[in-house]
Amino acid sequence: MKDNSLETILAWMNVIRVKFFAAGIPPVILGFSVAYYVEGLLSPDLFLLTLFGIVTAMIGSYTFNEYFDFKSGVDLVVKDEHVTPFNSGSRVLPSGLLRPEKVFDAGLFASLVTVTIGLYLTWLRGPLVLVLTILGMIAALGYTAPPFAFAYRGIGEAMIGLSYGPFITLGSFLVQIGRVDKVALLASLVPGFLITAVIWINEFPDYEADKTVGKRNMIVRLGKKKAVLVYPWFFILAYTTVIAGVVLRMFPLYTLFSLATLPIAIQATRNAVKNIDNPRGLVPSMKNTILVFVLTTFLLSLGFIIARWI
Repeated sequence: MKDNSLETILAWMNVIRVKFFAAGIPPVILGFSVAYYVEGLLSPDLFLLTLFGIVTAMIGSYTFNEYFDFKSGVDLVVKDEHVTPFNSGSRVLPSGLLRPEKVFDAGLFASLVTVTIGLYLTWLRGPLVLVLTILGMIAALGYTAPPFAFAYRGIGEAMIGLSYGPFITLGSFLVQIGRVDKVALLASLVPGFLITAVIWINEFPDYEADKTVGKRNMIVRLGKKKAVLVYPWFFILAYTTVIAGVVLRMFPLYTLFSLATLPIAIQATRNAVKNIDNPRGLVPSMKNTILVFVLTTFLLSLGFIIARWI
């Protein structure tokens, strides 16, 4: 009985993708760091509430994506040798560890919690919070869910970039000081570009399965040879945004610390080119892309905070 209970707990942890919560946390920190830089204010309570709302939004997104990918059949046709820790979902539903309906219900509950938090923050900070909440939920929850199914229409990558970039970062900034400005908008592009790189490289191992079930994301539409040439441009755009911010005197000089991750991005790109047809060989690139996203966003945040301190 204990073993079964533990197995169920682990299955739920996998299906809500706990290890991928790191995707939503860095842009929240960035939004509040920019707010601190601009206004010198920071509310720990609002920070924690916003962070909790983002976590519940991610749970809703991940569980819905698991459910609808399973229903589409894409999780059932992925070859075992193409499965890595970073693609093909959690593999919980294909293995029968949880009932699909339970996973769907979990996503619905998490989404309702997110909406409740969004409404409360809207009451505190105004209707723009609600607009960003709705847009973020449509982009994230509609990634695989009908009627949007963005991932099947070739715009899923852009929706993820918007969700984990501008929507979260600007939302966090807005919750803190009640408005948005050009500094926060420009800063929000950095995690947006980098999280797009994460989803981009993670789609390569699923290429055959996605193509088989008609999940026509950008990797399927472009083909792997063209898509791997696009991949490094997300890094280039992110770093160029930071440099532009400093040159335009919108970002403090300390934000250039975020460029320290450039060698990791180069390593990830080189490995991706070499292993374009080797899913397991792409694992270092997938790991390093996540690392670049987290570290770059964190160092960018640190640069804003240090500038305010000094």
